[in-house]
Amino acid sequence: MKMNEIMSVDEKLKLANLIFSNTFKELTREITQAHALRAQPVTKPIAKVVPTRTKTRAPKRAPMAPAPKPLPKPKPLVQTPTQMHHQQQKSQQDYAKAVKNTFDKDAAKMPKSLQPLPTNVISPIGGTDPELHKKLDTANHQKDLQNRGYGSKPRFPE
Repeated sequence: MKMNEIMSVDEKLKLANLIFSNTFKELTREITQAHALRAQPVTKPIAKVVPTRTKTRAPKRAPMAPAPKPLPKPKPLVQTPTQMHHQQQKSQQDYAKAVKNTFDKDAAKMPKSLQPLPTNVISPIGGTDPELHKKLDTANHQKDLQNRGYGSKPRFPE
């Protein structure tokens, strides 16, 4: 149904005026209440403090992850024969150095008159170093080889 059929223009204006006035009255009332609430100091109720025995508690520890499992032991590698040979040589050399060091320490404690002579010294009795003879022979042989180019004959037959 249409409003034009029921109401006249004057009645429509009165109805609109009534609606607007009631709406604005309600809005102004809500605004004044809000201002009044803001103007009043807010009082909080004071809570009663009851003295109690308080224990100081240690803070809870954070949960920890479980310890990791140990790694499996590595399997030993099989040594090749050359590696075993080098290892044996090294252990023999280490043992020889240790023995030499102990003899050197003992020799340092002995008086000089009792210490053994170095191997490269020729003894006055007539004994000589066999390695010294070998070195001398090889040196003489080298000289002979060099001199052959000049037409000389070798001292030692080959």
